[in-house]
Amino acid sequence: MYTVEEFAKHFDLAYLAPNFQEKDIIEACNIAKRYKVANVNVNSCWAELVKRELEGSGVGASAVIGFPYGTAISKAKYVELEEMVKIGCKACDMVINIGAMKDKNYSLVESEIKEFVRICGKDCATKLIFEVGFLTDEEIATLTKMSCSLGINYVKTATGSQAFPDIKQVRIMRDNLSGDTKIKVSGVPRTFTLPAVLYMFEHLGVALVGTRSAGTLVDAYGKYIAEKK
Repeated sequence: MYTVEEFAKHFDLAYLAPNFQEKDIIEACNIAKRYKVANVNVNSCWAELVKRELEGSGVGASAVIGFPYGTAISKAKYVELEEMVKIGCKACDMVINIGAMKDKNYSLVESEIKEFVRICGKDCATKLIFEVGFLTDEEIATLTKMSCSLGINYVKTATGSQAFPDIKQVRIMRDNLSGDTKIKVSGVPRTFTLPAVLYMFEHLGVALVGTRSAGTLVDAYGKYIAEKK
């Protein structure tokens, strides 16, 4: 069983709504520092603010790339990535070109993944967003294998702007993992419950969850632990 501190490190606090203002992002950083989650995940325009607000807290700054559709030209994604690495982000979550994946244009998908890994290097974790709601089971399996072979740190279910992922899709990702690649689940309804999180950690091999409800879930876990003593 996890300690509360260990449990908290399985979460990225995601603040990605397009209408967020500076005060909202600062609030996210304060929540993250209170609960000691893994990262605060924001749109790239806020990454420098997040990095500054989290300095010395042990919580990482994390940015989304090509968000939410993944359809920016590859060069635009690379420039965004380079800027985030330069700022000092500890992780980046990049959306694949979904149409290219469905067209079996694997050369484009692979080239973006390779550059993602290269640009981020060793100090910035790579999290590749699949948007599984648009993909067939076979496409999810293929992309998972491709991501693992090319050195992605986390395969991630979804952005939260489109269809929600289901357990079956997470199982397909799990069953096709290899090497050191792990699973991040995101893009779920905000009614995400503690039992659902615990089930994913214990039975689906999920290593990280991205949600705006991270603090609420850590609180719920703390109460659960206390009741079991």
